[in-house]
Amino acid sequence: MTSAALLVLALLAPSAAPAAPACGPPPLAAGARPWGPGETLTFDLDLLGMVRTGTLQLSVERPMSRGRVIPLRARARTDASLAALKNVTAVGFSWIDADTLLPERYRDEALENGVRKVSDTRLAPPAGEVVVAYRYGDREGKTSYPRQGPVLDALSAVYLLRAARLAPGEAFCFELVANRRFWRLEGTVARKIEPVDTPAGRFQTLRVDAVARRADDPAARARPLHLWFSNDGRRLLVAAVSEIDLGPVRAMLASVRGARAP
Repeated sequence: MTSAALLVLALLAPSAAPAAPACGPPPLAAGARPWGPGETLTFDLDLLGMVRTGTLQLSVERPMSRGRVIPLRARARTDASLAALKNVTAVGFSWIDADTLLPERYRDEALENGVRKVSDTRLAPPAGEVVVAYRYGDREGKTSYPRQGPVLDALSAVYLLRAARLAPGEAFCFELVANRRFWRLEGTVARKIEPVDTPAGRFQTLRVDAVARRADDPAARARPLHLWFSNDGRRLLVAAVSEIDLGPVRAMLASVRGARAP
């Protein structure tokens, strides 16, 4: 999606690294998912922790295909205060399997400084390559990347991590489609619970520290990513911090609608 959406892992993202052995995302927790259709989370975005840059909204849509597929939606836009540097409106969709929470398809569309950017990636059924079809202004094309293990996108990754069993100190990794590129994300769950104050309230949280590296360009700068999830039955994404070309960007939970009881 957009740079802001890389926070959803990122969007909601330095040094070269050798290829790592295949691994996988953390296992899903037993029982009902902590989120469901009708839930919408709205975030305030700011640059360098000072300048408000826009908003990000994450929503769970009604299941489709007889309940087998759950659509997830992200909407992002920059404020007028950032228009001179980057004017962005964007929407992204991830269609995930209701049982595994792995994505079957990911699509995003963005209008960035008047240029339309689109990507469409079909991830099911699994194949030896991941093919990202893209349009950048008047240019169209496809890029292919070898697939080594489970592949998520920036949107489905957030909801899978919310539903996962996040054990303190646990490490995980998976391949990721985000920002029209292919990444390998490696993460670790912090060992201590942390309080986080947001416009939506104060939360006790689990922190996930991660690094995303370009799978197709090991020399490219890595993107650090930090996510905070509420340590309750909802596992809300409370805050996220990553980096874009303009500097560190932070997303803070501003409002919650349609969430399940804690």
